[in-house]
Amino acid sequence: MNMRLFRGLLIAVLVGTVSTTPVASPAPVPPRVEETMRPADRMVNLGFEDVVRSDPRYLDELAARLEAVDATAVSISVGRTDWTAFPWSGQVRTDSSQVTDTGQDFVAGAISKLGVAANGKRRDIVLTIDVLLERALQEDPSLAGISATGAKSSSFASVSALRRGEAGNKLAALAAEVAKRYRPTAVDLTELMFDGFAFGTDDLVDFKATTGEPDWPRLDNGSIDQSDPHLRTWKCEAVADIVRKVSAAVEPFGVRVEMDVRSPRKTAAGDRAESGHDYELLLKQLDRLHVWQYVGLNGRRAPGTQELVRALNERAKDRLSLSLGLWSEDGTISAETFAANLEEAELGGATSVSVTPASLMNDAHWEVLKHAWAE
Repeated sequence: MNMRLFRGLLIAVLVGTVSTTPVASPAPVPPRVEETMRPADRMVNLGFEDVVRSDPRYLDELAARLEAVDATAVSISVGRTDWTAFPWSGQVRTDSSQVTDTGQDFVAGAISKLGVAANGKRRDIVLTIDVLLERALQEDPSLAGISATGAKSSSFASVSALRRGEAGNKLAALAAEVAKRYRPTAVDLTELMFDGFAFGTDDLVDFKATTGEPDWPRLDNGSIDQSDPHLRTWKCEAVADIVRKVSAAVEPFGVRVEMDVRSPRKTAAGDRAESGHDYELLLKQLDRLHVWQYVGLNGRRAPGTQELVRALNERAKDRLSLSLGLWSEDGTISAETFAANLEEAELGGATSVSVTPASLMNDAHWEVLKHAWAE
């Protein structure tokens, strides 16, 4: 069904304006609507909370949902380097509590349930690694990123630890492990970004080595100028180096490398260099970027979905995929908002769209996705 027509019907149902009373006069001719094509790549993303569910019926239900919406791919979270969804042999204190308690390989279970459609066609399997840390930072605080005021992060590793240190080595090792063990279509990195926690002593050494600058850029009052372009360049090069290391680790297994990136704040043709996300630079190191379009969290000046998709297509077509997030300030975007943005993605000519996360989707969201992708 054309998304613009479906959206109109959805709104009418929600506000109670659709009447079931027979009408004698002929129905008016509906206005001409713009024909659209559904994305060729249609992926649903499973968060860690989806993957490690103790009730086996949950994955069966998800399998039926994926079938109903005609998903061509599924993204499965494998966890973090210090909290995995499978038993990582040869490593110390990396398994999540769910794995420790059960000994279960939740990743293998999810692939088994969701990897093949009812017609026997294999879905693309994207295994996603969350780059954030918790237990590792508690056990080794030297890995933690440090803010401009000296505060340590409880979840972000430092630039130097990921670019040249143990955190980065372990990230590459986990990517190689899941690539070898499961042979997915791709390994994806999420939450690889540097914002406020990038100003420790080791990071300053790295900044100097990259830029040739003698110190952090400073404002007149002596505080670090976090808008300085040297910082953007340094962060972008650091992220690219980390991705390059991961790509080299999985290359022997013939597995693609992908990454989640933030969407532009204001200009659809931009990127998020202040977080280390230079799209063009990253596309030289990997196969695809998933651009977060979290409409329920975006600022007012953020580009709309149709505008963003058109800009992404002009830059790199299907190598820049739209990731439509369901989060909002109130919890979850409505089914109406979801439908509107799926329609905008189609009108913009999106060839690759993912929806995230499955755990936030209710019956209404699934029904909207079914009409967008399968009817």
